[in-house]
Amino acid sequence: MKIIGQQKANCKNCYKCIRTCPVKSIKFEDSQAKIIDNDCVLCGKCVAECPQNAKTVSSELDKVKRYIADGERVLVSLAPSYVGLFEMESPEQMATAFSKLGVYGVSETSEGAAFVSNEYHRLICDGEQRNIITTCCPVVNDMVEKYYPDVVKYLAPVVSPMIAHGSLLRQRYGQDVKIVFVGPCIAKKREKKDIRHDTKIDAVLTFDDLVVWLNENDIDIASCEKGEFINADPKVAKLYPIPGGILKTVKTLGDDNNYSFISVDGIDNCKELFKALSNGSFLDRCFIEMSACVGGCVNGSAKGDRARNRFIDDLKVRNLQKGDGAEYPDYTDEVPLHKDMVSRHGNVDMPEEKTIRAILRQIGKENEQQELNCGSCGYPSCREKAIAVYQGKADLTMCMPFMKERAESLSNYVLSETPNITIMVDKELNIIEFNEAAQKTFGISRREALEKGLYELIDTADFEFVFDTKHSIYDKKVFYDEYDMVTQQSIIYIEHDNIVMGIFKDITKDEESKENLYKLRVDTIGMAQKVINKQMVVAQEIASLLGETTAETKVTLTKLKDMIVYNGEDI
Repeated sequence: MKIIGQQKANCKNCYKCIRTCPVKSIKFEDSQAKIIDNDCVLCGKCVAECPQNAKTVSSELDKVKRYIADGERVLVSLAPSYVGLFEMESPEQMATAFSKLGVYGVSETSEGAAFVSNEYHRLICDGEQRNIITTCCPVVNDMVEKYYPDVVKYLAPVVSPMIAHGSLLRQRYGQDVKIVFVGPCIAKKREKKDIRHDTKIDAVLTFDDLVVWLNENDIDIASCEKGEFINADPKVAKLYPIPGGILKTVKTLGDDNNYSFISVDGIDNCKELFKALSNGSFLDRCFIEMSACVGGCVNGSAKGDRARNRFIDDLKVRNLQKGDGAEYPDYTDEVPLHKDMVSRHGNVDMPEEKTIRAILRQIGKENEQQELNCGSCGYPSCREKAIAVYQGKADLTMCMPFMKERAESLSNYVLSETPNITIMVDKELNIIEFNEAAQKTFGISRREALEKGLYELIDTADFEFVFDTKHSIYDKKVFYDEYDMVTQQSIIYIEHDNIVMGIFKDITKDEESKENLYKLRVDTIGMAQKVINKQMVVAQEIASLLGETTAETKVTLTKLKDMIVYNGEDI
């Protein structure tokens, strides 16, 4: 199942998702944006930035509910950012909220973070890696393994706090428990499935999921009594979700072995550093904390409330930790922490230069000077857009300047070449468009017309009616005696721009033809009537003659019959 899905009906071709995607893992087919799963790093930027809410995130909430309904022991590994992202007086109220949901126990993922920090410190003390990049953020790990193969060697070979905590909970409560991670990160859903540690976590819920679950059960965290977590206080490790938090936790352990400590948050800043490391920069013996989200995990991609202020949430996490000072928790457990980091960088099909130029020519880019590199398509340059077209990720039609020029050219062509008179006016009935057919009919140029009011040319009553009622008029026959012209006209209201467009079809010749045909019909009928009248007279005369002749014949035949019957005798 896809982690990030798409609601086709909501996708409106705004290209905002591709503009915000740091790895351009989105392609467009049939004018619809589609996530390329293998390329996506699940940073969640497309989900957050989509203005139509067309992007959806898969949920395992029903799966977790089934665990509980089936009587499974469900343990929650709770990401430490919950302190900043949910309103409560005491963190222990969250433990009670989960208990009301049927969860067996809640433990803070920070406990796993303490083990991870220990391992980071061991790597620092060993000093074998030139630079060390933290591997708590799955988005960072994915980006390096997929897109920056030269940087893989700098990734700390260490699992994330979520995986470390999952291992710890299974050791303590048995392999049959169901462990559910709850946090603000979409990418944790894929990290759970990683074959390098896919037995540690059974399900991942985001804070978005948690909000839905709590609301379904009418549970208000702030109204809950204090409960208990099933782990000891992880102390300074609770700083992991804020910038510099990992560094502070590791520094608490002592010796830095002459490593410099750097904190980088925000995916664009991460990319900048990756490029520097790929190019063999001067960076040397640096321990680098990296988070794809600006402001760290308290500003995660699924934090439950996008409107929250990350600075306030950051401060809440810091203030909670002050009560524990800078102490580091003491654990005696042994947890498997090693993870082999590998390059998953695939061979990308790149077009030849002549192919790129051919694609660019199709969108009117004949030379470099015509390449605007405006970024409206989502790609930083026309050249990169052309490469994306070759790779099947982008469409030619995604070039906004080209499509705008093309549309304007076509509309201007249609407007100028149509034989119908077309006039557009604003609310004050000032002429704002006047096509070539109108120029020929009214005998003035477009430039002259644009300086006139419509009332200077024709009666404006119909135009005023359409403006007042916002109802268009279609196919009305209007006579213009002053121009010796008859028109069939449609007066159309364009609501978006509050203008009216008049389209006049000159039907003068048609009307003349109709009138001539009518006269011909009248003349023909008259002639036919004369013929009929003459025929009637002739018929009557013939009838009269036939009547006389018939009578005479009858008399003669009667006499003849009598002579034969009576043999000439007198009757």
